[in-house]
Amino acid sequence: MAARRAALQVAVVLLALCAGGIGASPGCRKHVRRVTEYGAVGDGRTLNTAAFARAVADLGRRAGDGGAALVVPEGRWLTGPFNLTSHFTLFLHRGAEILASQDLEDWPLIAPLPSYGRGRDEPGPRYSNFIGGSNLTDVTISGYNGTINGQGQVWWDKFHAKQLDYTRGYLLELLYSRDIIISNVTFVDAPSWNLHPTYCTM
Repeated sequence: MAARRAALQVAVVLLALCAGGIGASPGCRKHVRRVTEYGAVGDGRTLNTAAFARAVADLGRRAGDGGAALVVPEGRWLTGPFNLTSHFTLFLHRGAEILASQDLEDWPLIAPLPSYGRGRDEPGPRYSNFIGGSNLTDVTISGYNGTINGQGQVWWDKFHAKQLDYTRGYLLELLYSRDIIISNVTFVDAPSWNLHPTYCTM
């Protein structure tokens, strides 16, 4: 019964993606998977970084064939930073909340933005953004009013206490990308800024 219910939920989401054009052009993703199919557990405690990485990598290989969508069902999904891919939809169901890890060890260092030449908070590299991507085309983040929660208080506390050696990451940063749609999803409690589209075009 549970498996049939899950399959029905995926079918409903697929219909929504197609009928509502949520997936951007062409308006329908051919390959739709739930994050649970990659081993994720939505209990708010299990770290799902590897599961999200597996999901995006797998769907990235399929996305050239009609696009792909990763469905995050109801639950609290703790994860470290992860990247998106092209021709891809991240779809959060009602009651779904993606939680950023509060362990700084889960946040790798990346290069500063070329236009800055250094981190905004501190010199040198910066912490990864929670959700990121570079040189992407046709990406949608949407759903039924799910939440992406940066759990950022630990970052703000350390920032104000001058306990950080590197610049904080953003909740979402997309670089050199185009055809991006963000709708019907809530971003809260970022480590720094919420949304940071940079060097992107329409």
